[in-house]
Amino acid sequence: MNTRFGVVLALVFLFSTAVRGEQHFADIGDLQLTSGEVLSNVRVGYATFGNLNADRSNVLVIPTWFTGTAEQLHEFKVIGSGSLADTDSYFVIAIDALGNGVSTSPSNAGGQRDAGFPLISIVDMVNSQHRLLTEHLGLEHVKVVMGISMGGMQTFQWMSSYPDFMEYAIPIDGSPAMTSYDLLQWQTHKDVITVMQKGGHSHADILTLVSRLSLLTLWTPDYFVENVAVQDLGKFVAESNSAGEDSNSFNYIAQLQAMIDQNVFGETEQSRSAYLESIVAEVLVIGTTSDHMVNPNPGKLLASELGAAYFANESNCGHIGTSCEVEAVAERIRKFLE
Repeated sequence: MNTRFGVVLALVFLFSTAVRGEQHFADIGDLQLTSGEVLSNVRVGYATFGNLNADRSNVLVIPTWFTGTAEQLHEFKVIGSGSLADTDSYFVIAIDALGNGVSTSPSNAGGQRDAGFPLISIVDMVNSQHRLLTEHLGLEHVKVVMGISMGGMQTFQWMSSYPDFMEYAIPIDGSPAMTSYDLLQWQTHKDVITVMQKGGHSHADILTLVSRLSLLTLWTPDYFVENVAVQDLGKFVAESNSAGEDSNSFNYIAQLQAMIDQNVFGETEQSRSAYLESIVAEVLVIGTTSDHMVNPNPGKLLASELGAAYFANESNCGHIGTSCEVEAVAERIRKFLE
């Protein structure tokens, strides 16, 4: 099929199905990775919401959080009328990050499955998304790139990898680089998974335990104690377990390692300066003051160095503070974009 004609058909189809938020896929071919390896026959998942305007100037791109999917962004009301990704104003493209089990991942990578899956980075995730948007959807520019948690990490990378591609960048509860506490947490998760894999444990058993580890930093201790009674703890933990029959611990490790390696600044003062100087988008960094899962301070410092807007979300909910204070955060985003 003629490439230009294919892009036009894709956009017409998206426009006609946008409100329903159906799952789509794009085959983008082989992807050269920052590790030097090649990820073969890459498929990128995405879903669209809202309506594309006539001049295609209202596109908002939102990549997924750690282990999350485009479908979950809608399910948890990150995308919707009046929400963070406001479908009343924007045509929202939610993109499944590499390794999440929807886009190319250890669980579905054909000849590169499971332990044979190559090392991927946040940069690789962003590069695959850029190819989806430009080569498959024919977009040369978007209004906003925004993401939460690992989606925020991808947004920090978007700001430098493709600085002219977006007008506004909004990283939320993410970090441009890992702190020592972040690394202690994530490396512990990785070590637990590695030991259990070597012991022959099932994916479900491994991720059930890791899901409990995540509960220790997802909320603040105060919020957890206030909202989960002792007698309800067993039920709460069981309901919070996200390890289903189709879970894959290699998917978890693939995205986990990408976060562990996250450092948009590089290793030198010169590379840090180069990163800061490369950014041309208007930036709003949002961090939750009580976040124990992703330390907000590197993002806050980056905003200061850029002279960018920063919103300190005051909440004792911890990493889910944006969900707890969604109306206040959505209002701050709306004012910034106006």
